[in-house]
Amino acid sequence: MQQNEMEKLQKLASAIPKQKNLAIFFGRAGSHFMDNVKYFYIHCVNNQPELECLFMAFDKKEADILKRQGLPATWINHPDAADLMTKAGIVISDDFSWKDQGILWALLSEAKTVQLWHGIPLKAIGFPEINSTVNMNPEKAKHLTFAYSGYNSVVSTSPFFTERAFAKAFRAEEFVESGYPRNDVLMRRPTKYDMINTDRNLYGEIVKFRKLGGKTVFFMPTFRDVGGGPFEDGAIDLMRMSGFCKKNNLMFVCKFHPYLTLSKVSLPENIRMVDSKSDVYPLLPLCDVLLTDYSSVYFDFLLVDKPIVFYPYDYEKYISKNRELLFDYDSMTPGKKVSNENDLYTAFEDIMINNIDDFADVRQRLRDLSFSNADGFAAKRLGKHVVSNFL
Repeated sequence: MQQNEMEKLQKLASAIPKQKNLAIFFGRAGSHFMDNVKYFYIHCVNNQPELECLFMAFDKKEADILKRQGLPATWINHPDAADLMTKAGIVISDDFSWKDQGILWALLSEAKTVQLWHGIPLKAIGFPEINSTVNMNPEKAKHLTFAYSGYNSVVSTSPFFTERAFAKAFRAEEFVESGYPRNDVLMRRPTKYDMINTDRNLYGEIVKFRKLGGKTVFFMPTFRDVGGGPFEDGAIDLMRMSGFCKKNNLMFVCKFHPYLTLSKVSLPENIRMVDSKSDVYPLLPLCDVLLTDYSSVYFDFLLVDKPIVFYPYDYEKYISKNRELLFDYDSMTPGKKVSNENDLYTAFEDIMINNIDDFADVRQRLRDLSFSNADGFAAKRLGKHVVSNFL
């Protein structure tokens, strides 16, 4: 659609009266029902009767799954979708996939916007990323400037991260320090709705494995903008990892970033692969050790209060070719840091075999800095805020 046609559509949509309490929820394009938008949507459907909630899926199958669970959902190409979007009073998302589609933006440009985002950032996002010289060009900068601008509310987790991260990354009217709705499930037993798009079979397998005395390692690396990763780069040998896990009664669970997909492969013993577009948060409390590199998941894992091992094997390449970091890596990563596979196994032995945890106090300090409220009621706080400020 040409720019002038888009402007005409936007003008037509803006003239249609808005239903202030009609809240449309968007996830990430190409992903499935997961992350902050999933948990806030579930909360609002069940606990905020003032809102008329609708999950707007990018895929019909995703909408059908939710409808079978009795949840209000549709998809962007449904015959009624455009009419619903022109009437919407609120748009809630944890990414900007919907803004990237010009027609959706034109239909929804007059609605109030709530940006939940999908993680406390360690790496540069938003305007610090735009202003960086690493992996940036004018076209990308223009797109990101639009994507990170124009929000009524952006969710944060604490005053420290509002000031040092979110207020610098986004252009928004306000920053709401409610905490992340997805972290609520770390504080409770998962509900049937929490388990939508979660690997139920793996959940049961891990519960049984741990009851029999086994321990679990969750490996959750971030994506590289310029490609590559720990397996492709040879940083982890799956056969060696399998042998180590079998010997020490461990399960190694791999969960990649939603932007990444891994072809189905035959996995060696004691190695499990979680669909990158499934929701792993109900599984995280079952994790004994988290292994990561630069992924924001480790901030959330602070609420579980178990050891973290950091494996920044490609640190220099990452910060020079992929993203700059917002913070000093060493001071913001409360756990054992290793740079090669031999040291990785030594760290696992120390933590899981010898029960050495030298970072409990450091984790607690970062947890207190990162989360104003670590109580499992982030969605409730945010729901009250949306109702009281937008209706």
